[in-house]
Amino acid sequence: MSIKMLLSFMALLAVASVPTRLYAQDNSSIDSDIQILRSNLRADKTTVMADQLRLSDSEGKAFWPIYNDYDHELSKLNDERVAILKEYIQTYDTMTDQQVQSLAAQSFALAKKRIDLRQKYFKKVSKAVSPKTAARFVQVEDRVDMLVNLQLAANVPIVQKQ
Repeated sequence: MSIKMLLSFMALLAVASVPTRLYAQDNSSIDSDIQILRSNLRADKTTVMADQLRLSDSEGKAFWPIYNDYDHELSKLNDERVAILKEYIQTYDTMTDQQVQSLAAQSFALAKKRIDLRQKYFKKVSKAVSPKTAARFVQVEDRVDMLVNLQLAANVPIVQKQ
C-alpha cells in the first residue's frame, strides 16, 4: 500500500465518523469509539513512520523510545482536541458568543502546544539520530495532522451565523 493511500485511510478511519457519532450517542459510547479510532490511528501512524524513516537498527534504537515519549505527550494533546470537539458539538445548536470565544481560545492554545511539542521532539531526534531524520519525522507528523484536520473540516459543521 502506498504512503498516500495509507495516510488517507488512517485519516478517514480516525475521524470521519466521530462528529456524526457525537450527535447521536451518549458520552461513554462516544469515548469508547474515540479510543478505538485513536488506537487504530496510532498503530497505523507508527507503520507509516517506520516506512518513511527507514531507520537502521542503531537509528531505530535511538529513535523509537523518543517517538514513544512524543506519542505519549501527543495523546494528551489529542485528549484536549477531543474535549474541544465534544464541547463544540454539544453546544453547536445553542452556542453563545462567549462559548465561541472560549472554544477559539482553547483551539489556538492547543495549536501552539502541538507546535511546541513537535519542536521539542525535533530537537531530541536531531541530537539522537540526525537533523534529516528529525525533519522527516516532523514531515510525516505534519502530513498526518493535515489529513486529520482535512477530515475534521469536511465533517464538522461551521459555526452557525445566528
